Amino acid sequence: MRTPTAQPLGTTFPIGPRGRWGAGRAPAGAKGRERRGAAAAVAAASAPAPAMASLVKKIISTTKAPALGPYSQAVLVDRTMYIAGQIGLEPSTGQLVSGGVKEEAKQALKNMGEILKAAGCDYGNVVKTTVLMADMKDYNDINDIYKQFFKANFPARAAYQVAALPRGARVEIEAIAIQGPLQDASA
Repeated sequence: MRTPTAQPLGTTFPIGPRGRWGAGRAPAGAKGRERRGAAAAVAAASAPAPAMASLVKKIISTTKAPALGPYSQAVLVDRTMYIAGQIGLEPSTGQLVSGGVKEEAKQALKNMGEILKAAGCDYGNVVKTTVLMADMKDYNDINDIYKQFFKANFPARAAYQVAALPRGARVEIEAIAIQGPLQDASA
């Protein structure tokens, strides 16, 4: 007896009145394999998966950037760092900076810079940001400050107006960065 060959999941074979191929003819090389394609696929799917390499998850924190709740300032998985949203809190006082949305954006980005520094990174390592603002009318003012920190090869970004931010902040900025050297290449 031949060993059945595994068929892709979902492979069906036409079964005739006596469990045979349609008019009594099987495709070349398929004789005796009725219904085995699906069974082999199920067996393959239930087989243990090959061992995956373990990734390291490291919590990044610094006293130079405030955190308001039960969350990490940043989490590094392999070389990818997920930075929690930063608002314009002054680290020494824990209070929101005064002066409006531009000052808040500046302080939020300074706080982000301290977290990046704690992981051995800088603004050039940031590949994606999300900007949350209390009023979309502040978009241009936030951009004016944003351009002071991200000068070239800007990260990808999404910007949203939200109903409210912690502590009555007007802007919050989160980011994803890649630790280690990055080589810029034009598309």
